[in-house]
Amino acid sequence: MGRECTRELWYSFRWAGSPPLEARLLRLFNRGHLEEARFAALLLAAGFELWQLDQGRKQFKISDHRGHFGGSLDGVVRGIPEYPDEPVLTEDKTHSLKSFTELAGDPKEWRAYVEGTSTRFTGEGVRAAKFEHYVQMQLYMAHYKLKYALYLAVCKDTDDLYAEIIPFDPQVAESFSRRAQDVIFAKKPPSRINENPGWYKCRFCDFRPICQEKGTAYLSRNCRTCVHSTPDVDSKWKCSLYSRILDKKAQLEGCSSHEVIPELVTR
Repeated sequence: MGRECTRELWYSFRWAGSPPLEARLLRLFNRGHLEEARFAALLLAAGFELWQLDQGRKQFKISDHRGHFGGSLDGVVRGIPEYPDEPVLTEDKTHSLKSFTELAGDPKEWRAYVEGTSTRFTGEGVRAAKFEHYVQMQLYMAHYKLKYALYLAVCKDTDDLYAEIIPFDPQVAESFSRRAQDVIFAKKPPSRINENPGWYKCRFCDFRPICQEKGTAYLSRNCRTCVHSTPDVDSKWKCSLYSRILDKKAQLEGCSSHEVIPELVTR
């Protein structure tokens, strides 16, 4: 929800279509999930208390806006030296060398900073370098009424670790919760972030063929791109043409009466 382009978020929520991911990228994305157990082991080895499941033995989750918006927490930890008695959200992320350098600075300089042999910190920190992650943590903290989050990052190239404590900002949480609501219940795409198809940020967007070039061949025809379908309760959708409640399977399948949202195919 912290991404810069609201229109991109709307396309994603509406399953408007994006290039299929190759197996290598799927494995790469899965790397982050595999690291969660390692982060947990490090925290426990350091003597912290860690909870990854709620009282019902299920992963901590949030759900809002009729079930259409949510996420899963990596865990909650207690024993952070700065706030020893506070339960603190934990968020674990993996980074490429380039991404880690933006976050923490050059790994060599970061190590010197951690070891106390240098007072120079060249990284931008989470809010500036990874605003999407910053917003994610704010929304989680708001839901569970937590005052702080512990952001943990690992560089996949060097295995350097970065940690940062993020205080709760209620204004950011409220603002982006409203943004989620606006995206979910918008009947047509929000304004483009830039009207120039060659703009550098648009060039690397998965939805550029649909958004800027009107490449209808890339458009997915499912219930979420149909003018007759609207978000309903419990994460389901409602078809006004046939007065049906649509679960996820029905949404993906669509039907022969599909009528594309006009703004998806007109400039």
